[in-house]
Amino acid sequence: MGRGTKQPGTSPAGIGRSVTIKDLAAELGLSITTISRALNGYSDVGEKTRKRVAEMAQRMGYRPNRNAQRLVTRRTHNVAWVQQDNDRKFVDPHFVEVMAGVLRGARALNYDIVLASDTPENEMSVYDRFVNDNSVDGFIVDLPRENDRRVSYLLDAKRPFVVHGRDGRSGPYGWVDIDNYGNFYRLMRLMLANGHRRVAFINGDESFTYAQYRRRGVNDAIADAGLPPDTVRVYNSLHPMGDAGFKLTTMALSDPKVTAILYSSTLMAVEGHAAVVRSGAGRKLAVATMDDELHYIDLTPFAGQFTTVRSSLREAGEALIAELIRQCNEQGPGRGIEIASHFEVAPGLDPGVLSEPLPAKRRQAAKRLQPA
Repeated sequence: MGRGTKQPGTSPAGIGRSVTIKDLAAELGLSITTISRALNGYSDVGEKTRKRVAEMAQRMGYRPNRNAQRLVTRRTHNVAWVQQDNDRKFVDPHFVEVMAGVLRGARALNYDIVLASDTPENEMSVYDRFVNDNSVDGFIVDLPRENDRRVSYLLDAKRPFVVHGRDGRSGPYGWVDIDNYGNFYRLMRLMLANGHRRVAFINGDESFTYAQYRRRGVNDAIADAGLPPDTVRVYNSLHPMGDAGFKLTTMALSDPKVTAILYSSTLMAVEGHAAVVRSGAGRKLAVATMDDELHYIDLTPFAGQFTTVRSSLREAGEALIAELIRQCNEQGPGRGIEIASHFEVAPGLDPGVLSEPLPAKRRQAAKRLQPA
């Protein structure tokens, strides 16, 4: 083959030089403008041409120049995730699971995550900086509180964002969550239907909505059974839950009437099991827990001992970034996504009550998600 002949489909760019839009245009015999508009998804470029350009870009190893792309599309392909400065938060396995899902989803959709942190009193200034310098396309917000100031700010700023969780005004924004109220209403109803009349509930930090809704579900199940409020005693951990399971379970076992324990996390349930063994309690306890599918915890030794309601935090992370990028692409309103939960009942408990629907008034309460 002569020196002047180029093999079809090979890059004209030299070794060490990135393939450019100009190279694609020369290879395909199209204008630079057409190539640019095809790569950026403009509707005035036909589907056949768009496909040709995409296939050639992949074949030649073309990678878009983010800075040039930003000038054309006014998009950064960056998403901000702002955290309060808390050393324990960054080793919390619940946070790590969500982050793993977010990073996986962002990689697949060609986005980068900008992780930032500041002290609680300065947290909002970080949001303000990102909004004012237009350095990100949207935001992930986690661990919401009622009337969360971050949500209020982003609603006013009219910027795309998605919340892991929700507060009572979840209609106007995008969120990803589980049915915290319904899951714990059902867990408590399961315990009551199986004869347990003194239950310890080891919950998360009730300054956050997820823990508030779980407690409300427990309380409503007791009220619907016509039982007194002291049927349950609630023990709260701080966030992150960390090593609270052992300490709080020890406290719960000081009440000899307790025959069942509900946990907000398998992390606390596993630690709590050690407290049960150490206490030498001569009673059989029914244990039920939320299982977020934490990959670093092996639940095999507890098979058949725990009743679980399972839902993947990693799946929630992937749903978070997908919903946020959908908002960025469509420039439309946010939408809510509820991640499915699955119950696995330990032997010795009759699961029949779980097949019964929530009472109508409780279904409405779960939809409103407003704390009492």
